[in-house]
Amino acid sequence: MITRTRVVSALLGALLLAGPLAPMAGAQQPAQPAPDPFQESLRAEQEAERSRGAYDAGAVAVNVFLVPGRAITCVLGGAVGVVALVATFGTGYRFASAAVHEGCGGKWLVTGDDLRPDTLRGAGMESY
Repeated sequence: MITRTRVVSALLGALLLAGPLAPMAGAQQPAQPAPDPFQESLRAEQEAERSRGAYDAGAVAVNVFLVPGRAITCVLGGAVGVVALVATFGTGYRFASAAVHEGCGGKWLVTGDDLRPDTLRGAGMESY
């Protein structure tokens, strides 16, 4: 019985002494290697390439509806402009010009870069 008490006391004493030494032992662990910047940029480029195809496909789908819609509004804007010029005997040219520019102005085609979120464009991915 006495030997058990001594063994338990020795183990308890060793644990009490090792408690304050634990932070020192943890501090001497080898540091994790820093991530390689080249590998990180390579992963980002691969992600951008994978998502690029999806954005390009989305741009094609948008253009299927956008281009005919722009053509319709351009023709209607031109017609309104011509009617305004005829109705005002040429004095309403500012309104006629604004009607044509409103219908025909702006971007006619959407690209995959137009659909890509700003977070990717801001991270240096705008060239993809």
